[in-house]
Amino acid sequence: MKIVRLFEDQMLQYEEKVIQELGLDVSIDVRVSQTEAEIIQNAQDADVLITVYEPLTQHVLENLPNLKLVLYRSVGVNNIDLTFANQLKLPVSHLVHYCTDEVANYVVAAILMHNRRIHDFNQVVKVRKQWDSEHFLDMHRLFVQTVGLIGFGNIPRLVAKRMQAFGCQILAYDPFVAKDVFSKAGVQSVSLEELFTDSDYISSHLPLTPQTKGVLNQNLFASTKKAPVFINASRGGVVNEKDLVTALHNGHISYAILDVLASEDPDLEQLPFIPMENVLLTPHIAFYSQEAFLQGVRENLENLQAYLRQDYQQAGLVNAKEIDL
Repeated sequence: MKIVRLFEDQMLQYEEKVIQELGLDVSIDVRVSQTEAEIIQNAQDADVLITVYEPLTQHVLENLPNLKLVLYRSVGVNNIDLTFANQLKLPVSHLVHYCTDEVANYVVAAILMHNRRIHDFNQVVKVRKQWDSEHFLDMHRLFVQTVGLIGFGNIPRLVAKRMQAFGCQILAYDPFVAKDVFSKAGVQSVSLEELFTDSDYISSHLPLTPQTKGVLNQNLFASTKKAPVFINASRGGVVNEKDLVTALHNGHISYAILDVLASEDPDLEQLPFIPMENVLLTPHIAFYSQEAFLQGVRENLENLQAYLRQDYQQAGLVNAKEIDL
């Protein structure tokens, strides 16, 4: 069985080690492919693709006759035409446990940093050359703050547990999670509108799908009462960025900490967030750690192993219910 990885990293030696450990009868080639034409050209013999951001469009999928499985080295699968993959009965696997600790810690760190205004005071001292301890008078004790989580999967559940240790009240919105899951976690289940109205910190954990694209928009931003801080370490496309800029200017959102943007390759010369003092940007690094990279490789190949064993429930398949396995 031939695996083709469509992106370059330093993991090939470790991948081959894990393949041997798992006893998989497969070979793996790295063929960097960023365009549709490159993928079609380079993956003709691929039984399995390993991908993250590469465009697996209908045109690509219908021109890869040997393809039997797609393995995403990520949690999100928004770069594949999943509807067409379902028509082809092509299984698509993603990482369920990958980087959950790292992303949860990023969100908690963002809340703690803002709550104590560490970055902002650093800017006051180093950029403005002011030694002014009373520059930010809107600081509050953390345990009187309410944290709203949009989505309540693995990562936001870790965020909830960590923030509860600081005494914060936790709200969460997720229509796909049973009510008893919230209650067992000590988290209040609310509507999306209530979450924006009642939260001091709002963290998005939405996947990017046709249904969630741009769903965090002016209607929600304008409904806030506490001028909350907005954090996004999920997918940039779930936010209407123009509406977020407006909300940051008019005070409906007081601050934004963004690890992801609508584009994975933004034009920083034109990006409206760049000059805004109430926006902090990081270049999609919430997932990053050496351990997470190793975990991602192993989980990818364990998903492949489960798929080959026909243990589909353990294969991380996002479309198992839509295709006939």
